[in-house]
Amino acid sequence: MSSAIKQSYKVFGRLQSGFTLIEVLVAAFVLAVGIMGIVSLLSLSKVSQHASIQRVRAVVLANDIIERIRRNPAGMPVYHIGLSNPLGDASLGAEPVPNCHAGICTPIELAAHDLWSWERLLDGTSAIAIDSGEAMVGVRNVSACVNFTADTGKQNTGLVDVVIQWQGLKETADAANSGGMFCGNADGEDSTRRQVIVNSYVMDEIEL
Repeated sequence: MSSAIKQSYKVFGRLQSGFTLIEVLVAAFVLAVGIMGIVSLLSLSKVSQHASIQRVRAVVLANDIIERIRRNPAGMPVYHIGLSNPLGDASLGAEPVPNCHAGICTPIELAAHDLWSWERLLDGTSAIAIDSGEAMVGVRNVSACVNFTADTGKQNTGLVDVVIQWQGLKETADAANSGGMFCGNADGEDSTRRQVIVNSYVMDEIEL
């Protein structure tokens, strides 16, 4: 084999080797971009799932207090805390006396105990993690209000609005920014606030 042919083989070998290295680099880059896309997608899915779970919990909590009110409409003067005195962060203090789960209470006493129990559900203090001893908070930085509008000539029959607000993970817009209800002294410019409002009509059979 002539020296010229040998030289061309050497050159071709070097070119072929370099071209293969570029392919490896391009493949690695494409793989890295794909992995970053998958990680970003999983992160976005996790945030969306978290937001959905918190909204479901808020709706369940709102329905919980409405069912308590339906069971005890005569306690409406206590349930009706209005929109300026939100529950949350143990605002009601110690458990009311008597303990209505262990004995017979008047409608007013039962309503006071219901609100206290419901606030513990809001704060997550009704369930304690075994390993850490900390409260298992279901909704972040939650506040809740119960507002009652009585029918004309009625005292305990009318429309109940339950407003639950909490802090989300990302910025968004809620009903409060478009003329909806505020629970407490809420900042209309809070872009991380989430809000659920559940309405229900409650009747006191005694007033029928």
